[in-house]
Amino acid sequence: MLLTIISFLIVLAILVFVHESGHLLAARHVGVRVQQFSIGFPPRMFGKKVGETEYVFSWIPLGGYVKLEGQNIEDENPNDPRNYASKTLLQRLYILVAGPVANLLLALAIMPLVFFVGVETPAYRLGPADIVSTAPGSLAENAGFQAGDRIVAVGEVETASWNDVFREVARQAVLGDNVTVLADRGGRRVPHSLSSTPLMAGKSIGWRPLIAPVAGSIAPDSAAEAAGMQPGDRIVGINGRPITRWDQIPREIQQGGGTPTAFAVERGGDTLHLQITPRPNPGTPKWIIGISPGRTTQRHGLVESVRLGTLRLWEITSATFVFLGRLLTGHGSIDAVGGPVKIAQYVGQAAQSGAANLLFLMAVISLQLGIFNLLPIPALDGGHIFMLAVELVKGSPLSAKLRERTQLIGFSLLIIMLLLVTYNDIVQIVS
Repeated sequence: MLLTIISFLIVLAILVFVHESGHLLAARHVGVRVQQFSIGFPPRMFGKKVGETEYVFSWIPLGGYVKLEGQNIEDENPNDPRNYASKTLLQRLYILVAGPVANLLLALAIMPLVFFVGVETPAYRLGPADIVSTAPGSLAENAGFQAGDRIVAVGEVETASWNDVFREVARQAVLGDNVTVLADRGGRRVPHSLSSTPLMAGKSIGWRPLIAPVAGSIAPDSAAEAAGMQPGDRIVGINGRPITRWDQIPREIQQGGGTPTAFAVERGGDTLHLQITPRPNPGTPKWIIGISPGRTTQRHGLVESVRLGTLRLWEITSATFVFLGRLLTGHGSIDAVGGPVKIAQYVGQAAQSGAANLLFLMAVISLQLGIFNLLPIPALDGGHIFMLAVELVKGSPLSAKLRERTQLIGFSLLIIMLLLVTYNDIVQIVS
């Protein structure tokens, strides 16, 4: 929990800093006086004034702001050359788009790093998408998937590995009400349909992949290490019973009840016989020997990383706009919109799983923060931009009273949306 909170606050602070720095630098570039730069919303925690700008950290860590002289109605002064209201429409547009663009550029800088550094994933995800079983009552069981099925396509896209399957299911869940998944079953292709709504809400599908019984890592000072087991050993038998899948290993260990267990393992073409006495797993009624499945890291060269990173961002951007369109037309579900609680949960999980996963999530959040802020919602940058468009068409600014009311309505809508998605986050986590 502590790691989740700290990592969430750090990631959010970085993204807000980049966004607000875009506004600040653009404002200074065109000569607007910057009164305050805040990470977080009031009440004020601490700050320091440097030159004419006060730099502040505030207690509510859900965003930030740059206070420009003249951007609020009460201090507008078109006759002051350093006042926001005195700037041309193009200069004001430049200031407004600079924040979201800064987030988009950050995403564009981070995502290639993910492919360059490499994301560590379970080794099985690079192999064929073979299903061992489905969880009782899961989406997979209800859709008709069976043990022995191999997923070969999602929609019109052929899938050669679990990585392909996971990526395409996530992408196509955004595009329609249902995702069609084709499984090879005894040489014939059987279609299955998964509803997009629970997928977008983060519900697990419940299919259990085939994982080879190969030791990926051996825990230090574990029973397996003491018996001489090594990473890369393939377990082919336990107490004389053949082993062909990883899920058979813990079942055999539990049946032994902590008694010495005979393991047959293949190593370098030879079969070795090891005697391993499982140890109790603290805090649980289970027995363990201290091994885990294989993991692998895929890395790419700099040029290929830039290509893959840019392509991935384009896919996410396209899916985001499709989802927004579906939401506006009543075909999407608000349950799929993640709020602060869900984002914090994802950031905490990413922080535990490695730097590359955390960088990937940062890039995605930064991208969507940039897109969200460009939406024509009053109180957001996009709302201000929409006002500029109205001013351009009208030939003059809207009345101060109308702008003030619009901002109040927009701010109220944002608060309601924040409360709604936060409530949904909590319900989904506890359910």
